[in-house]
Formats: sequence, structure tokens, C-alpha cells
Amino acid sequence: MEINSTFFFADSKVVLGYIGNEQRRFYVSVSNRVRRIRQLSRPEQWHYVPTDRNPTDSGTRSIPATQLSTTAWLKGPLFISKPTFNLSEPKPHCLVDPESDSEIRPKIAAFASHCSPVWLEGHRFTRFSTWKTVRRAVARLIHISQSFHRSNTNDDCNGWHYCNRPFPVEALVQSVNIIVQSAQRDIYILEFSCLSENKELPKNSQLRKLDPFIDNEGLLRVGGRSRKATLDHSDIHPLILPGKHHVAVLLIKHHHQLIHHQARHFTEGAVRSAGFWIVGGKKPISRIIHCCVVCRKLCGPTQIQKMADLPRDCLSFEPPFTNVGLYVFGP
Repeated sequence: MEINSTFFFADSKVVLGYIGNEQRRFYVSVSNRVRRIRQLSRPEQWHYVPTDRNPTDSGTRSIPATQLSTTAWLKGPLFISKPTFNLSEPKPHCLVDPESDSEIRPKIAAFASHCSPVWLEGHRFTRFSTWKTVRRAVARLIHISQSFHRSNTNDDCNGWHYCNRPFPVEALVQSVNIIVQSAQRDIYILEFSCLSENKELPKNSQLRKLDPFIDNEGLLRVGGRSRKATLDHSDIHPLILPGKHHVAVLLIKHHHQLIHHQARHFTEGAVRSAGFWIVGGKKPISRIIHCCVVCRKLCGPTQIQKMADLPRDCLSFEPPFTNVGLYVFGP
């Protein structure tokens, strides 16, 4: 007899789901069995047969020999011999409740985080009240991020930790650049896009008169005609900071305390000497000095106490020596 094709029937929808599975993974026992079945057959060869019509039950259950001819053991299930039965159109079998099946491995999604050169959101800096704390916080994050890439496993600074060691100067300088860049990206998005594409700034831009440019670290700096001056780079091209940003407020307070609460001109000069150009800096500096408690105590007007009423004897019209007082205990 020449066999053209072979078909398999099973009364377990769970097994049929295992054989036709293409998405989930199994544990070792079921995985080995399914792999061997699929090596000898194809998933489209497998079909479902109801349990009450399965002829294999007659061979595994106790049936009298006189009743064997009435079962499907010899002729198979009746629906196979019907003309309407077609095996050329296989039906896909899905997994039966894969989430609660103990033989199926749980579906675990692994995500990879890619750190691109992005900036921090401006609302994160509002949680800090001083320039020193926000700079040290960002420096600590830089140190922790670098500790994940250290090759020296004997070093204590590995992974997520709280390091009590002093921060190196490079980390503090890098933290300042990240803070300034975040503040600039929050306010001057249009200016960054125009300068990146070598376009002219719009006429209503606050930075148009400053001739800004983007340096090698992605920071906005003041341009000008003094590029060839023999001064520090931060003095020739200071960093641009928006005056309304919280970072500018922290920076002004920091330098105002360094000059021991002097006037606006001294505070503005200290910020300028540190290498920062605050756009519209006069208003925020004046506002901070006006709200400074120490400055209000030092520069405020002298308080004059209201005097009490004069006594009656000083206001009565009487001849001299009407009332005489003696200071007896003089020594």
C-alpha cells in the first residue's frame, strides 16, 4: 500500500497547543517531547478528535470482546468517513491558558536602556535650595554612572552606592556643564535648533544680540569680537543662563553669599567673573537681594521707637520750685 500522507489525531487540546506553539517556551521535559514530535511530523498534520470518539480509548480501557465491533477500534471515528470531512484545511491550535500552565515558562520581557546625550528636566532642580547641593547631587550621579563601567572589581565604588569620598574636580566641572545645559535646553529650544542648522536666530529671540554659539560640549556661550584675547575661555565666552530659571536663582544666591551680601553691582560682577551670563540678570538679582533676610537686616532703615507721653508735671503752668526733687544718694 502506497501511503501519500499521514495525519495524527489527539483528544487533548493542551497537547495540540504544545505541538503548534511558535511563541512560548517550555520547560525541559515538555520541550524535549515536543521537539521530538516535530522532528517526525509537522504541526499541520495534527488534528483534534473528541474524547468520546477517540478509538484509542477502546484499547486502553476494559471492553468485552463481544462489544469490540461496535466501537471505533476497528473502523475509526465516523466523521472521518464522511464526504464533508476535509483534512487539507488544518486548523491552528493555540495554547490553552498559557499563563497558568505549569509546563510553560513565564513570559519575561527584557529591556535594554540606552543612555543618549540628553539633559535633565528643569523641574528636578526645583527640589534644591542651594547651588552647592545641586552641583554635588549631579556629581554624585556622574560618579555612580561611571562606577558601573569600572574594570577594577576590587574597588569599593562599583554599582549603585553612596560614596563618601571627596568629589574630583572633573566631576564637579562636568556636573556644572550638565546643569547649565539642562537649563539652556528648557528655555532655548528654538535657538539650539537654529544654531545646529546654521540658521539665523529669529528677531524676537533674547539671544540675538549676544551672538551665541554652541561649543564642543553642547553649551550656549556668548559670542563677540574678542575671540583672540589672551584671557580665559570662560571670561571671553561666558555661559548663557536664562534669568527666570531656578538654576540662575541658585547661582545668584550662591555668589551673593560669597561676596558677603553686597549690593547688586558686586553680585552681578561676581556672577560674571565666574563665567556666567544671566539674560536679564538685573531683575532677578534685585529681587533676590530684596528678599534676602541678611540684606534686610544690614541695609534696612533704623527702627525708631515711639516715645511715651510727657508727665503731667512737665506740662503744668506753675512758678519755679513748686516741685523740688533731691538726689540724696549721689556717691
